[in-house]
Order: sequence, then structure tokens, then C-alpha cells
Amino acid sequence: MNLIVLVLCATSFAGFGALLLAYLGARKRGGELEKSLAQALNQIVQDENALQKRKQLDTMKDEFISTVSHELRTPLTSIRGALGLLSAGVMGKVDDKALNLLRIASTNTDRLVRLINDILDLERMDTGSAPLHLRRCNLKEIVKQAADTMRSMAEDHDILIDIVPEEKTDAIAFEGDPDRMQQVLVNLLSNAIKFSPNGSTILVVSSLDGNNLLLRIEDAGRGVPADKLETIFDRFQQVEPSDARQKGGTGLGLAICRSILVQHGGTIWAERNDAEDTSRTGMTFTLRLPRIIAASEVMPLPLAPQGAILVVDDDAGVRQVVAEQLRRHGYTVLETDRGEYAVQIAERHHVEAILLDLYMPGLPGWQTIELLKKNPATADIPVVILSVLSPAANTLDSTQLLSSAQGWVQKPFHESLLLAELGRVLHVGTGPGRILLVEDDEDLASVVLSSFEIERQQGRNDQQIGIHHVSNAADAKRFCLSGPPDILILDLTLPDGSGFELVNWLRQQPNLRTLPLVVYSGREVTGAEMEQLRLGPTQFLTKARVQPKDVEELVLAMMRHLRQPALEARPA
Repeated sequence: MNLIVLVLCATSFAGFGALLLAYLGARKRGGELEKSLAQALNQIVQDENALQKRKQLDTMKDEFISTVSHELRTPLTSIRGALGLLSAGVMGKVDDKALNLLRIASTNTDRLVRLINDILDLERMDTGSAPLHLRRCNLKEIVKQAADTMRSMAEDHDILIDIVPEEKTDAIAFEGDPDRMQQVLVNLLSNAIKFSPNGSTILVVSSLDGNNLLLRIEDAGRGVPADKLETIFDRFQQVEPSDARQKGGTGLGLAICRSILVQHGGTIWAERNDAEDTSRTGMTFTLRLPRIIAASEVMPLPLAPQGAILVVDDDAGVRQVVAEQLRRHGYTVLETDRGEYAVQIAERHHVEAILLDLYMPGLPGWQTIELLKKNPATADIPVVILSVLSPAANTLDSTQLLSSAQGWVQKPFHESLLLAELGRVLHVGTGPGRILLVEDDEDLASVVLSSFEIERQQGRNDQQIGIHHVSNAADAKRFCLSGPPDILILDLTLPDGSGFELVNWLRQQPNLRTLPLVVYSGREVTGAEMEQLRLGPTQFLTKARVQPKDVEELVLAMMRHLRQPALEARPA
């Protein structure tokens, strides 16, 4: 009996001990879990604080970039423009000593401008705010244009640029941004020229590698140490500290090249020429680029419809493409496949302009024009010819009749060309030309106005063209309502609003929505923003990248184009 009691007691104590150990273990694990939870909560708080600080830093960076774009580029543009006018002797003859000082000032101003532009370019690429404008490009043409751009610099150094397309690569096409690819090639050729000895040759060799294209730029310069072949693509990197001073440049060019190639889904790398052949000197930069990359479509801000555009073409596919392009830009579109129907539609509807094919069954295009011009109800409707023929091709007997057309777009055409020509015919100026400059920086405005005035005084500017300046959106609206200008030069940063708001207001005015526009901004304009800003024929310029004189030349060229009928130069 006592033995049984002892066994029961021992069992009870064992069970109690096991429970106690389990309780202590659970309590310990609970403490550890509580500690882990506290650590996790603390980490979450720290991450949230870090994220908030990152957002604040991003906001500060964006504000800094905006300040650099406008507050530095605008005065630099004024300085560079003023120096250019002084160097040209506008204020009187300049002696050699003063001219040398002006040259030094201009050179260093340009160097500062390039540095700012390069920094902003890299920042925009890194943040994804510099989207590619993709189109089908011909490699041979891109390379030739870049080589032609650098030909003068190469000749100054007695250097030959030799383009060596390999077999079957003459017609290599790829999807890419031609302006960005030009920027890459010009940058690489510029570096090759700077570091190559006089009398040497730079080779540009193209080839195919499966679905990729390869482009090699080979020079005979001093080369780059093997341990720096990768670091030269970092920001502000120079092989020698004295290169920035002696050779020029900002140390950002190769970093920009790599960013552009990455945007295209490609790569770039550098190799020493003596790695395979010890008798050779110099470097080879190789670009690998996919021939097809994905492109995202940008939907533009629609225009307020006023009247309709009549598309007349017997090809249903052409009508569909043209109609879709016009509708995406806010136009109301009417369609027909016959010239006789076009005359009836133009009589019965409010038609702003007619896009007309020449060769159609039934009533051909030139007879359609004749009927339209003889009818008082349709005689004033501008006609833009859509044809596979060039406007310079004298293949028709009805040359005099075809001069009644206000525009001409040759098939196949790019959307931007069609829209620009349509905008031109919808905004044809008569009488003295009026240019409106909307710019809040008085110094820059003074330089631009002086540039126009000098051209007028020297007889290179039409005496009938006048330029007017306002510094805010309210005055710009009043000026436009008093009489539409022929061309508007617009800064996007205004004291009483933004250029976007002004353009949106112009878009709502029936007689202003096709106004030719030159956006002259202190910052780069994205592709989506370009679509929001586009009115009639529209050009985009960035301050500090172009001088006021370049703005003047562009505006005067646009003015001449607006006032010259498309078929005026057609040979008899």
C-alpha cells in the first residue's frame, strides 16, 4: 500500500514538474515573441520614418531640379545671348583685347550650361521623366548624321571619320529614339576626336548579332587604363584630373550614354585595342541595341472640337489611320471615299479643312478641288492634298488649279507632319506679322527682342513683322483677344499661372486653338507634356540649349512657312 502511495506521489510530482517546465518554456517563448514583436514594430516605425525622410528628400530634390531648370538656365540664356550680341559688334566695334575677354566669358558660360544640361539629363533619365520617343530608325542614317555633325571638329584636328558598314547592314532598322541615339554617337565621336592624335582615323563599324545590332567606335588615342574601363561610365569621372580643363567636358557624357542605352534595353562597354593586338593603340566603345523594344503609347489631351476635318480617300485603311490620329488630338472627323460625296458633305456641314487624295474612282482629286472652289459655300475651306506624289513632281496638267490647295502631305507620312500641316492651313496670317513673346524674365526678353530688332535693322527680317512682349498670362490673354498673333513664344513658368494653363485657355478659343507655338522653357518637356501643349504647328526649345538668336531664326522660318502656300514653289 505504501509503495502504491509513493508511486502516485512520484507520478504527481513528475507531472507537476513537466507542467512547470512547459509553463516556463512557454513563458520564455512568449517573452521572446513579445521582444521580437516590439523589435518588428520598432523597425516598422524606423522604416516609415526613413520612407518619410526619403519622400522629403525627393521633394527637395525635385524643387532643386526645378530651381536649376528655371532660375539658372534662364539667366544663363540671357548672359550667353548678350555676350553673343556684343561679340557680333552690335553695340559697336570691339577691340581685340575686349573680344578675347568676351570669348573667354562665352566659353566658360557654355561650359557651365553644358554641365547643368548634363546633370539635368541624367536626373531625368534616372527618375524616368525623360521618356523615349520611339520610331523606326535607319542605322545608316543615324550614323551618317552623327558623323556629319562631328565632321567639322574632326577636320580641325586632321582626323578622318570612316563609316564601315559590314555586309548586309546598309538597311538595318531598329526601334529607338533618333535624337537620343544621335546624342550617344555624337558624344562618343567627340571623345574619340579629343583623345586621338592628329592625322589618325576613327572607325564606325556596324554589324548584326542575332536580334541585336552592334556598333563599334574605334579610335587610335592614348586609351584608358584597364582598371578604369568600367569606372569611366560613372558620373564626373575623368581618366586624368587635367582632362576636364585641357580637353573640355563635364565627366558626365559616358554616364549619359549608358543611361540612354539602358533605356533602349541595350548595353555599352569599352575595350582597349591592345588587348588583342599589342601593336594597336586607342579604345573601342561597343553598343549593343535590340532592334525591337516595347513602346508605351501616350494619350494626348484632346482639343475642343470646332467644326470637322473631312478626310477624302478611297483607301479605307488610310482613312482609318488618319481619322484615328485626328480624333486622338480632339478633331471631329468626317469621312468619304468619293470626291462627289466630299462636295456634298462640305456644303451641308461645318468643315474646317479637307484632306484630299488625288487619285480616286469617280471624281478625281483635282476635279473635286475645282468644284469646291467654284462653290461659294465651300470656296474658302482650306484643302490639304494627301498624295504619294511629291508637291515638286510636275506630273499633272492642272498645275494652276492645284495651286488652289493650301497644303500638301506626301504619303507615307508621320503623324506630326500631318498635324503640323493641318495646323498651318488652319492658321494662315494676313497683313503685318505679329509675334507674341510671353516671358517673365525681363533680361531674357530684352535679349530676344534685341535679336529681332537687329535682324530687322540689318534687312534680314521682314519689315512687316513685329514682336510684342508680355510677362504674364493675363496680359497674354488680353493681347490674343485683341487680335490673334501669328506665332506665340511661350515660357512655361509665369507669375500668375503656368504655360499649361494658358495653352488650355487658348485651346478653348475657336480662333486660337490652332495658333502656331514655340515653347521656350527652362526645363525639359516630357512627351506627355508636349501633347498637352501642342496647338497648331508647335516647336519645343530648352533655354540654355539654344541661344535667343536661334529662337529668332526658328520663329522667322515658321513665319515664312505660314505665309507661303505649300504649292507656291511647284515648278511650272
